[in-house]
Amino acid sequence: MKKLLLSILVSTSLIACTTKESKTEGEDPNMVLYRENAKVVDAAFKAYSKKDLKEFATYQADSLKIHSAQFGGKDMNKAEFLERSINIFKLINNINIKVTLLPGVDEVTLKPDGSVRAYVIWSADYVNNAPESDLKSYFSLKLDKDHKIYDHDEYFDVSGWFQVVAAAPSK
Repeated sequence: MKKLLLSILVSTSLIACTTKESKTEGEDPNMVLYRENAKVVDAAFKAYSKKDLKEFATYQADSLKIHSAQFGGKDMNKAEFLERSINIFKLINNINIKVTLLPGVDEVTLKPDGSVRAYVIWSADYVNNAPESDLKSYFSLKLDKDHKIYDHDEYFDVSGWFQVVAAAPSK
């Protein structure tokens, strides 16, 4: 009887010590997928803010499609996006970001679909001494089964950013 009671107490304490995070039964699988994808997106933004395009590129699928925020801008592929980034990096130093990630939702059901929405506030020092300013942006990112970003929609005031960069004479 003592062994049975002891077994029950040990079992009860083990069950009670199980963390909430380890329980996934009944959890929406798309929320689990979102959390995995959000780790990738967060790492990609951190690599970009360090100007590390080699690492940044590892988070992008070869089939990447970028839907540019630029008025009249055309969709870009991975190589074009990386080239644009190289040109942007020539204009800025010390990139700082504040990233808020949220689950993306299916347009019909409005339920999580595994994609990631990112609200990002960017700031940087400009090589031409333009005044520092924040750039608020929004991204909708879809990732494939290998957790690589394959579809990237971006929304921000790109023309305003160009005006700030062109505002001051070069050093």
